[in-house]
Amino acid sequence: MALNVENNPLMCKVFPTSLTGPALNWFKNLANGSMESFRNLCDRFVSQYYGNECPTKDILSLFTMKQLEGECFLVFLTRFNLVKSMVIECHPFTAVQAFKLAMTRETLFHTNLMVNTPKTMGELNERADGFVHLEEEEATNTRKTSMVVTEVKTKEKIRQKQTVPQHPTSWKAEKRA
Repeated sequence: MALNVENNPLMCKVFPTSLTGPALNWFKNLANGSMESFRNLCDRFVSQYYGNECPTKDILSLFTMKQLEGECFLVFLTRFNLVKSMVIECHPFTAVQAFKLAMTRETLFHTNLMVNTPKTMGELNERADGFVHLEEEEATNTRKTSMVVTEVKTKEKIRQKQTVPQHPTSWKAEKRA
């Protein structure tokens, strides 16, 4: 295609093959013959979708992040990685340092990072997988324990109701006795 950049009709014909979803629908709804040149088509496309560009962030946005109180580790890790992906030219070790500052202290993973700091976010994410599974398993065990405790309490209430002597509850019941 680079060799045919000056071939307006060809460029206009090939352009929609790179589109999908709403962008393709936008292109299909253009009136036939409404574009004078490929440059004109490009300008209209950019003006249509200019607001959809992902904003970039600077390194400061990583250093101002904090794991929220009660936020599970997986959600925090995902949120951090999303912001990290928007930072242009971030040195891997700098991202790891920002992550260590952002996460909740006194957790197993934080201690693990302090003892043996990974050199890249890829290495950090690999290590984090094990801790995510551990957190999920602990949450599952907590739910199971809670269900067992609730079941025991329910059975105890039923047992107590069965052993409590039945007393008449009204004067009508007393007359019948």
